[in-house]
Amino acid sequence: MSFSMQGKMDYETLGKTGGISTTPGTPQWALAIKLKLQSVLKKSIVANPEQLKAWRELMKQPVAYQQLLDEQGKSFNSYEELCHAQPPYGLGCEPKEIEELIRSLESTETKKVEIPEEPLKDLGNPSNYFHKFAKLVEACPDNQVLNASKIGEILDYAHSTAQLWRKRWEHLGWLEQSKKSGRGFYQITESGRIAVKNWLEQQPEGKLNKELWVVVPKNSQKAAEKLIKSFEAEDLREIYKLIGESFSQELTVFHGDME
Repeated sequence: MSFSMQGKMDYETLGKTGGISTTPGTPQWALAIKLKLQSVLKKSIVANPEQLKAWRELMKQPVAYQQLLDEQGKSFNSYEELCHAQPPYGLGCEPKEIEELIRSLESTETKKVEIPEEPLKDLGNPSNYFHKFAKLVEACPDNQVLNASKIGEILDYAHSTAQLWRKRWEHLGWLEQSKKSGRGFYQITESGRIAVKNWLEQQPEGKLNKELWVVVPKNSQKAAEKLIKSFEAEDLREIYKLIGESFSQELTVFHGDME
């Protein structure tokens, strides 16, 4: 059997079993990202610029493109090589074509507020690989050690969910076990810092943690603590003002109904 036919069969099998939410670094995961990029380039699916940036940045990671094979059955040596290779093996484009497509999407996109996803469901959201890891980088400027409990504290997630994210980042090579602090403790790698730095440079304003939503606990004291932690002082004053105005309007309506 020729490699081309065997390769096609392998790709079809992987395509049925893979997904971005599978373990990073596996052929299934890398193929899922490549298929997303191929579909966007062929105009067979629509993506927003943030999604496309995330797929591109993930595809640039060695752990992604090295899992994919060219027509000769050899691993790709670079993201650029993957771009130049013709489908089904590569993307069949120049890298700059993806950059131009991102700029085109950015110029036509209508900004909208996103609805927060459940912690376990957002594992398949490509942007969250970077958004959430950016929080770790910001919280550990001096490369402090991390464990699942610390990651959960930073992300405001349960221990089990924090473990899932920790495993994904470790498979990506963005976290590595700490040689000084022992088992269960990790440090951010240089490749992890570079990955999130490149990602942030592509974002508007290039700032960390500029999310469009905040999950607020029902407990009023904890809700206040979360808001104080999540917003700048100027933003908090504006929130305070808006809440006050809302209560004033409700009181006015209430007194009007009583008369």
